[in-house]
Amino acid sequence: MTSISGSAADLPPSWGPYDVGDLPIPELLDAVVASGYEGHPWEELARRLARPALHDLRRSVETGTIYGRCRRAGFSIPQRAELQRHPFPEDIAGEAVGKCLERFKTQVLPRGEWDHGLGVSLETFFTSCCLADIANVWRAQLRQLPRYAIELDALDEPGQVGVLALAADSPADPARVVECRDLINRAFMQINEQDKTTFVLEEQGWSKAEISRYLGIKRAALDTRISRARKAIQARSTS
Repeated sequence: MTSISGSAADLPPSWGPYDVGDLPIPELLDAVVASGYEGHPWEELARRLARPALHDLRRSVETGTIYGRCRRAGFSIPQRAELQRHPFPEDIAGEAVGKCLERFKTQVLPRGEWDHGLGVSLETFFTSCCLADIANVWRAQLRQLPRYAIELDALDEPGQVGVLALAADSPADPARVVECRDLINRAFMQINEQDKTTFVLEEQGWSKAEISRYLGIKRAALDTRISRARKAIQARSTS
């Protein structure tokens, strides 16, 4: 973390918006630290970080480049065209930036995780940090979308809970729905219930960490289940 510079240290105890409005980022950050991450210094810094991040991330969601950016950052998200259309891009970007600002305030900046000497601006660093929050918000939004659910088993057994699969852009024609259901049933025919549940949860946008916690299994066992399910579906679809 950069040390408090003379200009920031000389600011009055009660800093107003005009005291910090023209400060360069390193000096503004010093003022933020000196103020305890409160008041006008933090508000000014949050404004400077949020404005470019919101624009960048909203456009990235709209254009679909968010998938590659998240994947390169280690946060894979399932593709879903609905979330790229209004009002989702703005909502997703806004919620992610808000969450990241709080994390910046309470964790990232106090720990000195950004170093301006490395040549990456704080604004760019902040936007990259938002990708973790984008992935979390994306999965939450995905689970709230209207679900076109098709039971994969126990269709004729009342009271038994079947595993559900999401069909994006599900057809409105009842005949096509039946056709889709038949295709899904045949694809899943050779998969046991544990592998089926694991596979469907991942396709619904759950992260592997979330699935592991929900099912109470280790990551290695989870990876095995998903791999086994994918191989079974591929083998069935090509047979």
